Amino acid sequence: MASEHHISLVWHGLLDAERLSRYYLAVAARQQRWHMGLTAFVVFGSVGVVASLLFGAPDWMTGSLAVSVAAIVVWRYSHGHASHAALTEATAASCSGLALSWRDLWARLDGLDEEDAWREIQALKHGEALATARVPSHLAADERLNEHCAEEAYAVLREEYATG
Repeated sequence: MASEHHISLVWHGLLDAERLSRYYLAVAARQQRWHMGLTAFVVFGSVGVVASLLFGAPDWMTGSLAVSVAAIVVWRYSHGHASHAALTEATAASCSGLALSWRDLWARLDGLDEEDAWREIQALKHGEALATARVPSHLAADERLNEHCAEEAYAVLREEYATG
């Protein structure tokens, strides 16, 4: 039978996997919104430049709009919101799968001896490290979002497992 220490490690591992899944899904949605917003600006700005050329708008207006569109294009490609969205969405999916594995371990914990429990805990922690390793540090550093996701994860698990 697993010790109280291992039970605590599994519970906290499950909480962390739930938090990470929610966090990276929220980060992916934020990155997608940035990408879509910037893309819309480029499309509408480009149309605006063409229209201003066709309809004889003042040169300063056409030039300002063209420079703005060019700056946003550079911003889009240098910040890689689309690739960050894909990466964080894949990380969220991996963390969601890890949460299922932590749930499975939680359900089987009473039947495991200390060594088997420790081995499975370490494997899941290693899986978490692999899942989150490719995410750039600036995408993993939103403390407010992390706290919000932790509260959500705790509320869901508290209800699911009826803990105080």
